[in-house]
Amino acid sequence: MFKDNFYYILKDRLEYAQDYLIDTSAYIQSVKFQDKVEREFFKDKKILYLLMGIINLPSDIVRYYQYFKSLMNYKRAEKEITLLKEELKKYD
Repeated sequence: MFKDNFYYILKDRLEYAQDYLIDTSAYIQSVKFQDKVEREFFKDKKILYLLMGIINLPSDIVRYYQYFKSLMNYKRAEKEITLLKEELKKYD
């Protein structure tokens, strides 16, 4: 089949989406690791954990919002990669 300009646009988009998926995966893993470190640090400091939780509540809410948004974007990028691969198969 003839490969027009749209094929190369799709191919570039696939490459970008795969890079984005790798970067987002690294971000999600780092957030999980930070949470693990925080739980381990406050394991025997229950009162300090509660106090820090109250003080940092607004910033924690924003951080968790960003985390869940990254999860949603990760799943969206996975789906986009699947669809791009299917579309590119039509040109082969």
